[in-house]
Parts: sequence; C-alpha cells; structure tokens
Amino acid sequence: MFKNPKKSIGSSVLCVFALLLLTLLTPSIVSAESVDKLQPFDMEQVNITDTYLANAFNKEISYLQSIDPNRLLVGYRQTAGLSTSYSKYGGWENTPLKGHTLGHYMSALAQAYKNTKSNATVNADMKKRIDLIISELQQCQNKRGDGYIYAETPEQFNVVEGKATGTLWAPWYTMHKIMSGLISIYELEGNPTALTVASKLGDWIYNRVNAWDSATQAKVLGVEYGGMNDCLIELYKLTGKSNHLAAAKKFEEPSLLNTIASGNNVLAGKHANTTIPKFIGAINRYRTLGTSEASYLTAAQQFWNMVIRDHTYVTGGNSQWEAFRAAGKLDQYRDEVNNETCNSYNMLKLTRELFQVTGDVKYADFYERSFINEILASQNPETGMTTYFKPMGTGYFKVFSKPFDNFWCCTGTGMENFTKLNDSIYFNNGSDLYVNMYISSTLNWSEKGLSLTQKADVPLSDTVTFTIDSAPSSEVKIKFRSPYWVAADKKVTVKVNGSSVNASVVNGYLDVSRVWKVGDKLELTIPAEVQISRCTDNQNVAAFTYGPVVLCAGLGNESMTTSSVGWNVTTATKTVTVKDTININSTTSASLDDWLGNISKYLVQTPGKLEFTFKETDSDNNLVFAPYYKKYTGRYGIYFTLKGSFTGSRNPFDRIEAESYNTQSGIQGVTCDEGTSAIGYIENGDYAVYNNMDFDSGAVGFVARASSAEKAGKIEIRLDSITGPLVGTCQISSTGGWQTFSDSKCSVSGISGKHNVYLKFTGESGYLFNLNWFKFIKEEVPSVLIGDLNGDNAVDATDLAMMKMYLLGIINDFPVQNDIEAGDLNKDGVIDALDFVVFKKYLLGSIEKLPYTN
Repeated sequence: MFKNPKKSIGSSVLCVFALLLLTLLTPSIVSAESVDKLQPFDMEQVNITDTYLANAFNKEISYLQSIDPNRLLVGYRQTAGLSTSYSKYGGWENTPLKGHTLGHYMSALAQAYKNTKSNATVNADMKKRIDLIISELQQCQNKRGDGYIYAETPEQFNVVEGKATGTLWAPWYTMHKIMSGLISIYELEGNPTALTVASKLGDWIYNRVNAWDSATQAKVLGVEYGGMNDCLIELYKLTGKSNHLAAAKKFEEPSLLNTIASGNNVLAGKHANTTIPKFIGAINRYRTLGTSEASYLTAAQQFWNMVIRDHTYVTGGNSQWEAFRAAGKLDQYRDEVNNETCNSYNMLKLTRELFQVTGDVKYADFYERSFINEILASQNPETGMTTYFKPMGTGYFKVFSKPFDNFWCCTGTGMENFTKLNDSIYFNNGSDLYVNMYISSTLNWSEKGLSLTQKADVPLSDTVTFTIDSAPSSEVKIKFRSPYWVAADKKVTVKVNGSSVNASVVNGYLDVSRVWKVGDKLELTIPAEVQISRCTDNQNVAAFTYGPVVLCAGLGNESMTTSSVGWNVTTATKTVTVKDTININSTTSASLDDWLGNISKYLVQTPGKLEFTFKETDSDNNLVFAPYYKKYTGRYGIYFTLKGSFTGSRNPFDRIEAESYNTQSGIQGVTCDEGTSAIGYIENGDYAVYNNMDFDSGAVGFVARASSAEKAGKIEIRLDSITGPLVGTCQISSTGGWQTFSDSKCSVSGISGKHNVYLKFTGESGYLFNLNWFKFIKEEVPSVLIGDLNGDNAVDATDLAMMKMYLLGIINDFPVQNDIEAGDLNKDGVIDALDFVVFKKYLLGSIEKLPYTN
C-alpha cells in the first residue's frame, strides 16, 4: 500500500513540531562527566524472593494502603486557604512538624510503584495515591501563587531566621522531605507535574535563602535542616536551573566539612541525624559537579570513616539519644535510646553513594551489616511497624510505632526502607556484574542480555547458588563479594556446573569470567564462624556475630512497660533485674583473651538452627543466642560483660529504681539501671531521685547530658532527701541553640551502703535546660582534690584567693567541675567563712590535711 505523499509530508511536519515542542517543555538534565565507577540497577530489574524480606515488603505495602493521603494533606490545604473535610492524623502530624510524613509517604509510594509492577491491582493503587497527592499539592501551590507548599505557614521559617518569636521547630527538615518526595515521584513514577511543583517550590526556596545575610544563614543552619543541600542538588540535576544549585549551596557548612576533611573528629555532641545528611549532600555535589569538587568527596569519606571507626555499634547503628558521643565511647552510652533508625537510613544512603563513586568493598561490607542488623531489625514482621531507637543496653526491648498515633521521623524513613529492599544487591560498571549481597533474588540485566536467579540462606547455609537464566554471546565477568566475616583461615570457594574454579580475588571480589550459557550453575561456599566485637572503651564487654548476623539472647518478657520522652517518642524501660554478666570458668582458659580467642568452642551452634548456647560459663544453656534482626518481642542482650571466673565482683548498682518529679509534664516516671533516658525540660527546683542505690566506698562518676540550655544551672547530688548531705555538684553550662548538646560530669566518692540519691536542679527561675539523661558510671574516676578550686591539680594561695572572691560575691562559681566537694573543707555541706579559715590554716601549716572535720 502506498501512502498519500501530501499526508505523509504533513504528518512528518507535525511530528517534527511535536518533538520540538516536547524538547522545549522537557526540563534539562544536568550532565557533568560521571565520576561514578558503578551503577545500581533499576529496581524493576531486581526481584527479591527471600521469604523474610518479601514479607517485610508486603507488610509495608499494607501499611501504605492503610493510610489515607487526604488526612496527610490537611495541613497543606489549610495553609493554602483551601477547605477540607478531613482531619489530621495524631502524633507528630498534629505538631508544627506536620507535613513531614507526606514527604516520606511520597518517596515510599514511588518506590512501591516501581516494585509492584507484577501486581497490577496494587500497582494501580500506588499510582492512584501518587496522582491524588500531586494534584492536591499543585492546587495548593496554584492557590498561593508564590510556589510555597507546606503544612504550616511561612511563620515557622521566620522563627528559625530570628524574624519572629515562637516555638522553635525544624521547618527546613520537613521541607527536605517534601522536596525529596516530589523528586522521587518524578524519577520513579514519571509524573511530570511532580517536577513542575518541585521546580516552583525550589524557586520559592531560592528567593528565601538568597535574602539571608551570613548571620541569618548561621542561625538557620544551627537548626536541623535535613538534607536540603542534597535534595536541591538533585532538583538542579533535573531542571538545570542555576538558582536551584545556588540554593543548595546555602545549606552547606564549609567550616564543618573542612574540619572533618582534615581528619579532625569534632562529632561528639552533634545531633547525628542532622549531621549525616550534610555529607550526603557533599557526596552528591561531587557526583553532580565532577572532579573539581574533590574536597567534598574527601569530606564525605573522612566523615564515614569517623562514624564507623569511633561511633558505631556492632549492628552498624550509631548514636545515643540521637547524638554522637565521644569517640570510642560505646559501652559508656549503651542504654535504651541508642541507634536511631533514621541515622542508619541516612548512613546507608551515604555508604551507597560512596560505593558507587569508589567501588571500595568496605562500603559494601558495611552496607550488608547495617542493612541486616539495623534496617531489617527495625521492623515488626507481624505488624510492619518500625522502631525509633534500638537499645544497645542489655535488658531493654524494641518499641515499635503505632500505625496512626506516632508518625515519628523513623516511621517515615521506615516507609522508605522497606519499599527499596532490592536496590543494593547488585551493581554493574557497564561490563561487569557486582554481587554485593547474598539474598534470594532474581536479576534481569536486560541491557546486557544476562539474567540469573540467586538462592541463599546465609548464614544458616554456607552455600549460595546462581543459575543463569539468559546470557549474551559475549563474555561477562561476575564479581562476587568476599565478605569480611568469612571464617578465619578459610576462604570463599566457587564451583561452576559442579567443577571447582580458581577464581581470582581482586579488591575484595572473586572474579569469574566466561561466556555464560542458559542453565549454568555457580555455587559459592562462604564459611562462617562465631566472631566477637568488643567495646573499645571496655574490652570486657563483647557482642557476638555469626556471618553477617548479630546475635542476641532473649532475657524474658517481664514488665514490658514503656515511657514517653521528647516529642511523644516511646522508649523501653528496665524495671527488672537482668543478667548482663557472663562469668567464665577460669579452669578452661588461661585468660579472658584466650577464651574469646577460642569462642567457637564456647558459643556453640545447635545443629540445623541459627541458635547458639554457651559452654564453660555460669550461663550454660540458660542464654540462647539467635539473630538480632528477627527479635521483635521480649527483652534482649547483645552486649554482655565477661569475667574470668565464676565469682565475679559485686555490681554496686545491682538494681536502681528511680522516679522523677517535675513542675510540668516533661519529666516522666522512670525506672532505671545505671541511669535514665531523656526526662525532659528542667526548671529551677525540679528534682529526681534514685531509690535504693547500693554503693561501695570507691569513687564513681556522675555524668549528665543537657541540651538547649538557655540558662546555666547545677545538679546537686544529695543523699536520702532533697535537703540531705551534698556529695557532689555537676554544673550545666548555657549552650543555647536548639539540640545543642553538652555533657557535664563530676566524681562522687566516699559513699558506702544503700541510699536514696536525689538530684536537685538549681539555677535562675524558670526553664533552665533539657536534661536528656543522667547516669552513674561504674568505672572509677579520680576523686576531687580537696581545695583545688581552679582545677590546676594543686592546692595553693591561688585557690585561697579564689575562695575569698567567692565569699565576697565577686565570682559565683569555681572553675573546677565539682566545686562544692572541692571547696567544702570542713564537710558541713556549704562553702562559707569557716572553710576560708580552715584553708588559711592549712596553707600556714597548722592543719596537715584536707578536709578538716575536727
């Protein structure tokens, strides 16, 4: 059949015009020379068949479907001046942080859309929800006319900038979630309106941040702002608009990046989930703008090294009450508020991008560890609900969110975590296939013509098989990661179609290269063994792993009560005595090191099960260790204190029960062992009490962590009543700044027997600071040098002069931390003229030693 020439020419012209119009309307995509060595696969190309992970994904899908997006949109419509018949959800969605969940929800829906293509009904439902949200947000944006979309008015941003008064929240944190959600929908689901809305919102952001002077910028960046630099760079890559890149740069902190890049670890006290995204933005800047930005890569690499080396628990998680602690101090800060799940979400984002840029196997090793023992461990496999914290303190338990009553930050990242479980199993460099994780799955590398099926049950089985389902006619190299956890003196072995292959090991990967045929079968044997991980600050405290899996022992279900802290965050309590010490039979080992060096003899696997029990300890057959990631009910222990005989020394804090009193609802009733979790906002006159503390006569340290300290204050440590003997004082300095953390400590000595210990908070009237936690630490600390008021480790005339200035009212405090213990020379509980007389006699030689109590 011949076509009408005129019609054919007309059609061609129309086609050309249509293509030209499409080109003009399609946003430009920034394309610098790629610095990536590796690329991930599209999630549609990877299908997980592992039953545990498949269940985790399905539970998340069910949760996403149970949420009514109209209720998440209420604040957005109200802010835009649009009516709504729906009501807001509770929890954080009924605070000034409302709106953050919608951002996470959009990202999760976009990922779910990618991963449900095999289920037309669910896939259509994901798209319907996406289209509804984007349509509603566009209506909100059009109604205002300035590009702004948010669930609160811009007044929140005025407060952060210091232009208005009011409660200080974190609006840029929420804005990051909104922008990221819009971008995810455009990139993964393809809705063009999502990018239009995002671009206009990016313009609004630029107009706002471009007006900042340096002082305003510093003030804003002192409040948690999520990954604003990262999401704006991502937007810039899609729009090519220079103002979006300029806005991204406004959310960078060169002083911090340069300090970290130089290798100086200044992370102690910094809010972890505020800090990690800054370096995600740094690596994205490098990946987007190229090698001219190499300093940003260095900063990201150094930061990653510091976090993993100095701040990471065996599970791959980090932080205590949301903040990094002092480098290497892991045991000291194990409690019920460790390992915020958002931190692991962000650390894995950073790790994944560093792996793509460098190809370094250490990033793949860490990704596996944290993915299994932090991400998978964060979900209740029955309900699909996720954790905020994951306690590293022995005897606590996981607390999971409620579907519609919490909407924590970690609820949102949980939505994202479990809708992208397949995104980091395989990578490629265009020619070679990288197998990073051993998880039952299928891969369809359509661009290469290669597809395969992986079957794995690591570490219960040490054998992993790969079957080639389709193959190109050319040779393909498959690179299998040789895990860090392979048993000592053993190695990974490879067979192809039953015959051993001498695979070369290159940079942590076993390379097997050939022209593959359909039906070819590869078999990897990856031997595992029980290994130990000891706390750097207490080598007697250890955790146990088997293969990539962290092990934990169940410690019962008694009194599973919770408390509410901070912004309606639910945490575990420990109101029961648990066994956290393992005494080793010293007749079987020359030393603790020898026992641990032969741990496979003493922590023995039950045949056919991922279950382990001790031998030659006082806990033989009493503690059963199993994978931590599967533990979702009951108390547990990951870390245990190990001692070299059956007669370990007495624990001076056998059981501590505490309750707290406060003039407002910030302080909750708590029950604690060694200390409490966050107890809330402190005002002058508040106090807390530890009941029935059992001391020996040695010195112990008292540590308090405060944040948002508007005013300086003191914690007076008194025995048996609020007016009882003063045994120590801990000063809290004014730090200012939302979520600015500081630690204060003092020593408490000379106490023996059981006492009720009162902590009395004093300072100016009204709000002083937020007390995040306090604890008595078991390790001995040096006693205070009586009379040393300036902290120079000497008692001399300078200290006498300082006491005189104090008594005359010239100074209000002494530089030494525990000032009352140092200055109360006659031990009558106060510093007064009598102490001055004692001091003068001591320096003149008429009194031989301090304190003087005659």
